[in-house]
Amino acid sequence: MKRLALIDGEHYPPVVHWAINMLGNVCCAVFLGGSEKIGSIEVLERTLGIRLYAEKDPLDALKRALCENDVNEVVDLSDEPVVDYETRFRIASLCLRHGVVYKGADFEFRPGKLIRPSKPTLSVLGLGKRVGKTAIGSFIARVLKGKYRPVVVTMGRGGPEKPELVDGEIEKLTPENLLRLAEIGRHAASDHYEDALVAGVTTIGCRRCGGGMAGFPFFHVFHEGIKLAEELPHDIIIAEGSGATIPPVLADGYIAVLSALQREEHVAGFFGPFRLGLADIVVITMADVEPGKAERFAEIVGRINPEADVHLVALRPKPLGNVEGKSVALFMTSNRALNGAKECLEGLGARVILASGNLSNRPALWEDLRRVGDGVDAVLVELKAASVDVVTRWALEKGLEVIYLANEPVNVDGKSLRDAVLSLAGRVVKE
Repeated sequence: MKRLALIDGEHYPPVVHWAINMLGNVCCAVFLGGSEKIGSIEVLERTLGIRLYAEKDPLDALKRALCENDVNEVVDLSDEPVVDYETRFRIASLCLRHGVVYKGADFEFRPGKLIRPSKPTLSVLGLGKRVGKTAIGSFIARVLKGKYRPVVVTMGRGGPEKPELVDGEIEKLTPENLLRLAEIGRHAASDHYEDALVAGVTTIGCRRCGGGMAGFPFFHVFHEGIKLAEELPHDIIIAEGSGATIPPVLADGYIAVLSALQREEHVAGFFGPFRLGLADIVVITMADVEPGKAERFAEIVGRINPEADVHLVALRPKPLGNVEGKSVALFMTSNRALNGAKECLEGLGARVILASGNLSNRPALWEDLRRVGDGVDAVLVELKAASVDVVTRWALEKGLEVIYLANEPVNVDGKSLRDAVLSLAGRVVKE
């Protein structure tokens, strides 16, 4: 065990020296600030008898120390007022990105167990639930399958106990087939079914339970799913996260997804910087709904991760069937997205008779279904939440056509997410 100690100038140097000796195996220290009880950095370093890193920005010093020393654990011997809660989350984010434990007197942040797949891998992770992560994941799969043969590995709170393979390149996932899966106890709206349906690619669904503050899953079978993907004749793995929980793999490229509807502190604070710091590409969805906030989030990302390629997108509904001339009832998970979705569908020739954003609120969803009157030809529904066991079942019993919806990201910033994905994939597979 090799340790790195975080220290400050509010502690008397002999006390810091005593604490470092108590810890044992401390190879170096990082000075976080404070000047009340020290003279100079040089004198402090001589007193401690170990290498001391000190820079204007303490996080730059910590980053350099982590790169130059093979440490397993960062131990925080500092205290307020030198460090506050926000600073400690920034320190924790940096440590976790380096795969190092960060601990203090009454806390410990430990990176989850990660594996490195034997095939080129892209990781798609979200900064929260309902940010459009699966929409971006399936979009990436659709883009890549024109040039590669991708396999998507997902994990979810309703996923199967053992990794389940769905060959979306061959299998036809009809409303009737999905309902039969729901009737035998499967969560037929799981992300691996959605990706297979929407992108037409092979997917592997996995179970997970629990998510830590930094996004590591507690229990999961994701590594088993990755092993299954490695056995398939596919070129590239897309590892897709679940809500704010990140895929537990060491990927070759990372795409982070957040929504302009999220609270700013969840992006700029807590462990938002950890997720954003991993990203090669950052996608900000709902940029058409909250354009000012989307721009502000782009600035925040630029400060946290200047190397990330940021894209502002709107999510446009893409029916997986013909809607022209049909009167439809629309069911989605977001009320905020309904107006834009209605406009798009009416532009395709549909007449939206009823629109509900209550797909993830079952009591309210049942009330909306009771409001669907005569004259409706079809039900348009995202493959999420209660879309199969409630909406699909209800529609088929009424003799209505069920048309599932994809959500297509469309840049509103003049850039091309498609080109960015292809460029990142090219680097990942080392073309």
